[in-house]
Amino acid sequence: MKNRNHLIEEIRKKTIVLEKENWNIEYTWKKAHAGHNGKELADRLAKEAARNSDISYNRIPKSEIEHQEREKSIGKWQQHH
Repeated sequence: MKNRNHLIEEIRKKTIVLEKENWNIEYTWKKAHAGHNGKELADRLAKEAARNSDISYNRIPKSEIEHQEREKSIGKWQQHH
């Protein structure tokens, strides 16, 4: 619980900094990530960032994420067919 509270506080601090730089940030709770490619990717990246003390905030174009997910889906489809 302590680690989670620390992470929440770090997110709040970063949000304040980014909003002062005119970023528009919205947080939405999603019920289960299982089976949703984009949500699973976001979950995996968030876990990586939480474990890494040298966190870097980069903007990844939506088109790049869609391309990566499409490639993964094609690979999974080809494995099953």
